Amino acid sequence: MLKKIISLFSSPNQTADPVRVPLAAAVLLLEIAHADGEVTPEEKAVIRQQLQERFDLDPETRSELIQLAEETRRKSVDLHEFTMQINHNFSQPEKEQIIESFWQLAFADGHLDAYEEAMMRQLGHLIGLSQRQLIDAKLRVRDQQSPA
Repeated sequence: MLKKIISLFSSPNQTADPVRVPLAAAVLLLEIAHADGEVTPEEKAVIRQQLQERFDLDPETRSELIQLAEETRRKSVDLHEFTMQINHNFSQPEKEQIIESFWQLAFADGHLDAYEEAMMRQLGHLIGLSQRQLIDAKLRVRDQQSPA
């Protein structure tokens, strides 16, 4: 699977293909984790968990995907190519689910940084969510993580 992902991202044909989605999601997760300048162990754990839950990857493939996503993220100049994959392959409810995954990552270290919040607003806009949908997802995740 990973070789297919690599070949698709290196090909000049940029049509939507569901195989590109795991890499796009991993890059976006890493971008959020890096937004505040520090990737914590809690954030790394959430990234692994989110990729496992959404794409049902074995641990080795997941590790390779994260490594490839990290390299891809460093070489990337913008988020458009990754959010485009989400837009082309996810329904509106699935976009809301993935933004919740992104919020879980942003809250993973117990602190929502201003850079993380700005990144979330940008991602929400790029994947076609309204401000209301973005805020509702944020509040759901925050309320789930708050001690009762």
